[in-house]
Amino acid sequence: MKIREKFAPIKIEQCTLNKFFPEIPNPKEHGLIKKLKQINGFSVNEGYTLRMKHDGTIYIKEEYCLDCGRRIVKNGYNRRIAILAEGLGKHEFRIHRKRCPYCGEIKPDYSKLAPKNGNYHESYKRRVRQHYMEGLMPSQIQRVFRIDFGIEISLTTIVNWIEVVREPLREMLRTTPVPSSGYWGYDEIHLRINKERMYAIDTVDVITRFVPIAKISENMGRKAGREVLMEGRKNCQLRINGLVKDCTTNLGGLFRTRSFKHILQQNCLTHVKWIVSAHVKAFAGMYKRSTKPVPKEWRWLRDRFYALINAKHESDAYIQLEIIKSTIERLKGKRIKELHTALKQLEGWLPKIIAHQRNPFIPTTNNLLESYHKKYTYYPSFKRSMMTIKGAQRVLDYRVFRHNFGRFPEHKEMF
Repeated sequence: MKIREKFAPIKIEQCTLNKFFPEIPNPKEHGLIKKLKQINGFSVNEGYTLRMKHDGTIYIKEEYCLDCGRRIVKNGYNRRIAILAEGLGKHEFRIHRKRCPYCGEIKPDYSKLAPKNGNYHESYKRRVRQHYMEGLMPSQIQRVFRIDFGIEISLTTIVNWIEVVREPLREMLRTTPVPSSGYWGYDEIHLRINKERMYAIDTVDVITRFVPIAKISENMGRKAGREVLMEGRKNCQLRINGLVKDCTTNLGGLFRTRSFKHILQQNCLTHVKWIVSAHVKAFAGMYKRSTKPVPKEWRWLRDRFYALINAKHESDAYIQLEIIKSTIERLKGKRIKELHTALKQLEGWLPKIIAHQRNPFIPTTNNLLESYHKKYTYYPSFKRSMMTIKGAQRVLDYRVFRHNFGRFPEHKEMF
């Protein structure tokens, strides 16, 4: 017995061909075994060690509770699914739950091995947000995923993925300045949100073509305009030198206040022509909003007003104004008041009509911003079917971010 203990081998090692032929390369480890070793090397913060079986079952290695030392017992299985990116299928996991009779169920962090809160790969969430930026509604995004990847994602899941970045995106757009020349366009879009009339006040830099701010507002008066312009300045990091707008007067005396009195205003000449043409139509006996053109016998009168609006020099504008005054004095009719109203409006707007002659950076029309309205109204339900202000603002923020992000490469090439 003593001899047997003395000469008995302590460890038996199975020999391989490498022992007799050292020049043979070492065999490569099987990929699945290597992956299991890597997975089994993960440990969680609570001190419990997680292991994974070949069939995808994840279990806790320890048999005793680390808090009280009692033996832990099995507590059933939980099924988890991870849907892979690029339509590569899905992984199915089983979590073997365990509990302590005294401390209760043991809940380590399984997120290193199996998805914790969501089953879908992160790329799907990025794709959903990208499609939303392009103007697709959640129901349309759902159909895109059904056609492209053959997976059915619920509408609530898609909306939650879109909503989760709403507040960070709003904060980023509110505080981050964009390249600005100081000459902006300003306009409003009329909306129906939950059957209530509201407005989307939007701006654009007419030189760099970045959007400083676009915001949903319940009103469009002086207070709302001041809030939008102050936020668009990004805490005074940007300066507004000139503003192109339609002939709205709802901003009141905003541009006589200390913070805005330096701003040079330009009325959109297209809107001025529409207003003048409407007064001429009314004088000729037509309905103001008629889509028919001005009668031929009164087109010369309309052209007199247009000559003032299209004046190339400031002195020429004042000459045309005097010509219009003398022309109206010689005319008679039941609706002559329409022409007097048009003349009174032109006299009051004259500094805003000829502002572009004093500063070449100011455009004559607000057509650039009018065309940008399509970027927002491309979203099908934006104008009529939005239910909340937050939802409408989310559409604006996504579209503004998409536009500004796409403008940076072009802006870089300009300089």
